[in-house]
Amino acid sequence: MTAQPTAAPGPVSRAEETRQRFVDAAVTLFKEHGYGATSMSQVAAAAGSSRANLYLYFHSKSEIVLEWMLELRPELDRIYSQLDHLPEYSVQSCRAWLAQVVAVWRAHPEELDAMEQAMTEDSDVHRARVELCRETAAGLQALRRGSGNHQGGELPSRELAARQVHMVSLMLGTESCLSSMVLHEAILDDDLFLNALASQWSTLLNGLTHC
Repeated sequence: MTAQPTAAPGPVSRAEETRQRFVDAAVTLFKEHGYGATSMSQVAAAAGSSRANLYLYFHSKSEIVLEWMLELRPELDRIYSQLDHLPEYSVQSCRAWLAQVVAVWRAHPEELDAMEQAMTEDSDVHRARVELCRETAAGLQALRRGSGNHQGGELPSRELAARQVHMVSLMLGTESCLSSMVLHEAILDDDLFLNALASQWSTLLNGLTHC
């Protein structure tokens, strides 16, 4: 079958441009002044608009952060999909995969710093990030490997849920560790640090596939 050409994206509407301008202005302010110290009025002013116009698009700072999280999600999902297709889960292969995750953190330092602040100070943002991690983990085939040991080849729902919890906890822990390393430069030896993370991923994934 011949692949169909991908349609070119359509022009960005004025409303989409305005919405993105608010997001970009908010991220900059969060970085400069902190999430908690930034007001919606400041976001509107920094975007060259009015507070009334801002509220047509976003009702709170948390909604702005959630918007950016959704923008980042395809990139993170792509990386986790690559994890799902690794031929093996050795420490070395997991270490190479982690290099791609680090690249995302280095490409979006201001945005991820703002997201980290928002997660710390805003329960809505934190819950949303956990839920996005849960959805990503639920889509990984690695969680279902080794299911041949079960009758019918399907994992019991409780065991699958337990695997998802393990995956989500490591995803969130890895993000926190990378923030310490990339955003705050709080890690003295990046190489040893990433090797330790790779060992954790290798242990988890091999444990899932061999159970």
